[in-house]
Amino acid sequence: MSADSANPVVYGNITRPSREGLLGIPMGVSLAGVPVVLLLIVMIAKQWWIAAAVTVLVGAVGIFLLVGFNRQGRSIYSRWLLLGAHRAKARRGDTLYLAGPAGKVPDGSFTLPGLMAPSELSEHRDAYGSPFGMIRLKSAKHYTVVIEAFPDGDALVDQPRIDSQVAHWGAWLAQLGVDDGIVGASVTVETAPDSGVRLSRMVRSNIAETAEPFAKAVAAEIVETMATGSPVITTRIAITFSGKSVDGKATDRGPAAMAEEIGNRLPVLLSGLWETGAGTSVRACTAQDIVDFTRTAYDPTVATRIEQLRAEGGTGLTWKEAGPVFAEDQVDRYFHDRAVSKTWQMWEPPRGMFYSSSLRRLVEPTPGVLRKRVTILYRPIPAGEATDVIQQEINNAQFSASQKHRPTARQQLRKAYATKAAEEEAKGAGLVRFGVLVTVTCARSDEFPRLDKVIPSLGNQARLRLRPALGNQAVAFQAALPLGVVLPEHSIIPTQVREWL
Repeated sequence: MSADSANPVVYGNITRPSREGLLGIPMGVSLAGVPVVLLLIVMIAKQWWIAAAVTVLVGAVGIFLLVGFNRQGRSIYSRWLLLGAHRAKARRGDTLYLAGPAGKVPDGSFTLPGLMAPSELSEHRDAYGSPFGMIRLKSAKHYTVVIEAFPDGDALVDQPRIDSQVAHWGAWLAQLGVDDGIVGASVTVETAPDSGVRLSRMVRSNIAETAEPFAKAVAAEIVETMATGSPVITTRIAITFSGKSVDGKATDRGPAAMAEEIGNRLPVLLSGLWETGAGTSVRACTAQDIVDFTRTAYDPTVATRIEQLRAEGGTGLTWKEAGPVFAEDQVDRYFHDRAVSKTWQMWEPPRGMFYSSSLRRLVEPTPGVLRKRVTILYRPIPAGEATDVIQQEINNAQFSASQKHRPTARQQLRKAYATKAAEEEAKGAGLVRFGVLVTVTCARSDEFPRLDKVIPSLGNQARLRLRPALGNQAVAFQAALPLGVVLPEHSIIPTQVREWL
C-alpha cells in the first residue's frame, strides 16, 4: 500500500454562519428577550405576581417550542411561517402560472416564471472571438455567463492527480473572491437517460455503402440495443457578475459595458478550469444553448426532439419560448408542463472530515427519474471582507464555548476550525459560502414516496443533510438551473439579519 493510499487527503473546516446567543438559541432571539426581562423586573418590583408568572410561563413555552420542536433545522415558528406564506400565495393565485396566448403573460409569450421573468438573453463575443450567451437580470443588476464542462471523471486517475484537481478547484473558487464584481457561481451536474440520437447518427453516418450486410446488421443491432443503455451526464458552471457601477451610485452599467468586461475576463476563467478536472474542452454556452437546455428542463419530454433539431442545424427557439406553458407551485412539488419536480436543499453541511469522492453517490444517475440535477451554489466572499468574517466567527466560537464551564467537544472543534481558517486566510486562502440543491423530475407524482427516502439517504452518504424546500419549490427549481439566480440577492431579509435569526 502506498503512502498516498494509506494517508488520503481529507477536507473539512466547514462552519455554518450563525450568531449563537444564550442557552444555544440564536442571538437575535436572545436580544429580543431583553425587553421581556426588563418588563419582568418591573412587574416584580411592583409586586405584580400574577402578571409576572404569566410572563414567565409564556416566555418558557415560547423558548420550549423554539428549541424543543426543531425539525430539519426549522423551528416550529419557521414552519408555520412557510406554510402560512404559501397559503396566502395560493389565495392570491400566485402559485399558478399560465403562459402563451391564453395565459396571463401580457405579450402572450412563454417567458420564464418567477425571478427570471424580467430576464434578457443576448449573445456576444469574447476577446478571442468565441460567442457566449449573457443573461441579464435587470432588477438585481446581475449578468450571468454559462460554461459547459466535459469532465473525464476519476476513473483510471490516480489519487495524487485527483487531489491536485481538487486543489486547483479550490484555487479557482478563491480567485472568484479576489476578482471584483463576481457575486455568485454554481456548478450543476445533470443526469438523464440517453435518447440514443447521437449514437444512431454517429453509427449511421460512418457506415460505408460498400460494407458487408453482416457488418451493417451488427451496426444496426448496436444502435438498437445500446442506444439507451447509459445515461447522459452534463456539467455546467454559471458565473454571475454584478453590473453595479464602481462610483458608489449602484447604477446599472448596461449590457454593452458588461459584455465587454465579461468577454475580456472569460478566457482567463476558462483556462483556469483546465486543471480542475473540468476538461480541456470547456467552452462558454451560446445563447441558443442556454435557450435549449432551459426549455428541456421545464419540459423533459421534448429532450429527444431538441437533440435531433440541434444535430440538424438548430431548434430556432428564442428566450421568450424557453419557459413552461403551465406551472403550479405546491408546498412540496412543482408541476410544469408534462412533468413534476421536487427540490431538496442542504440544511446542514458535513460536520467533520470528508473525502474527494464524497459526492459520488449523490451525483450518480438515479433510476426511475426523467432528470436529476445536483447544484452547488457558491457565493465568494470578497478578499477585503474575508478577514472580518473570520474574526466574527472566532468571536462567536469563543462566546459559545464560554457559556459552559466545560465546553463540549463540538464547541472546542468550532473554535479550532475558526483559528485554523484565520491562519489559512492570512496565507492567501479564499472564503466561500456554499449550498446544495438537488432537483428530481419525474413523469408522475407517485415516484416521490420512494424518492423521499432515496435522495436524503444519498445526501447522508455525502455527509450532507437534505430537506424539502417547503413552500419554495418554484424558486428552488429555478435556482438549481445554471441561470445565475443568486438567492440571497433576492431576499427581503438581509444576510446579516438571517444569521442573527
